[in-house]
Amino acid sequence: MQVSCILANGFDRTDIDPKILKDIGSLWGSRSTWRQWSTDNVVCYDTRTAKDLIKRAFQAVCNFYVPKKSFAELERPAGVKLFDGEFPSEFDNVEEIISMHLVSENSDLVLLFGFDLTEPTTTDKLEKHKRMNYLSAFGAAVNMHTDTQWVLLDHEGDIPKNFLEFENLTVDTYENVITLLT
Repeated sequence: MQVSCILANGFDRTDIDPKILKDIGSLWGSRSTWRQWSTDNVVCYDTRTAKDLIKRAFQAVCNFYVPKKSFAELERPAGVKLFDGEFPSEFDNVEEIISMHLVSENSDLVLLFGFDLTEPTTTDKLEKHKRMNYLSAFGAAVNMHTDTQWVLLDHEGDIPKNFLEFENLTVDTYENVITLLT
């Protein structure tokens, strides 16, 4: 069984040892997860940020994924990995959703750390719109990759009811999952 872990932006649990996670499977996330977790696979959707990281040879310390559409603009750097696809909808933390699509190609079980699937509470129309787009993209990723089992770990707050209908999405605690996998 192939297991992978996706670390959401801002995931910060000092009680979890990165080595334990790496012993279970590969770690995926955005550049914001790399310093604390030594993420094996880093996804960067923003071309400007990717350019800055490539200048520092970031692709030498991890599997660094950038959009295929940006490859020429990034001057065809050696050692980077490419992904196809665009997100016409505006939302935050797009790297989390891209990681879901990429990891599902080779993983039977994906552990989701730090994901926030609560419905928006803001009255700001743009923020609410972006939040709903994120939730929609998350649901589409789970629904699209039905051969992958997704486990949302230690989620705080209520999960939208339609997500609970997915047979391949479960909610559990870190302690339970680690006990089962180690």
